[in-house]
Amino acid sequence: MNLNSISMHILSPMEDSKKIKILEAATKVFAKKGYQYATIADIAREAGISTGLTYTYFENKLDVLLSIILQFLQQLQKANSEKLKSIDSPLEKIYAILHNFEQLLMRNEQGLYLVRILNEALPHIVMIKEKSLQEKRRQILLANRTLIDTLDRIIADGQKQGLFDQTLNPSVMRQVLCGAIERVVYGLFYATYSGDNIGYDEGDGHAAIMRLIEKFIQK
Repeated sequence: MNLNSISMHILSPMEDSKKIKILEAATKVFAKKGYQYATIADIAREAGISTGLTYTYFENKLDVLLSIILQFLQQLQKANSEKLKSIDSPLEKIYAILHNFEQLLMRNEQGLYLVRILNEALPHIVMIKEKSLQEKRRQILLANRTLIDTLDRIIADGQKQGLFDQTLNPSVMRQVLCGAIERVVYGLFYATYSGDNIGYDEGDGHAAIMRLIEKFIQK
């Protein structure tokens, strides 16, 4: 199965650009209105196309949501593969994955929108019943599993080499790191679109996450 293909058929460049435009519009709409309250009509309006054309590319709102998540996971998977193949140190691999997360989530508008969507998405993915969307669901779960296994393997290797605290469970360490990144970025999203002062900026968030990684290092 080719995980670098979001669609189930080959798209022409023009079709592909329209599909990307719809996904970008949907990311913004879902983030601002919430998945539950957003509609296909809202997405079409944001994309500047007709509602009917949106249904040409996506079966329904859930199909759009799954496509956004799959696209993100594929981008992250590709970035990690390219970075990690030239790195030997487990610690440097963790830093590289952190860098990729930041590039995709913290340093562009679409990434900030995506954070809220990811917060909402899990229950919808787990409970999918539509047969036509099962393959896309499977690809998402597989891509997510690949990311989890990669992080767990890197942390376990670091423990074997004496780099990371050997008393900690690798899976718990992974969850703490991912959870910290998610909450820091969600705070940035909230601050950007509410205007509230959350007490930190992107640089502060990066520094705190780096400090958290240092806490895992074996002294």
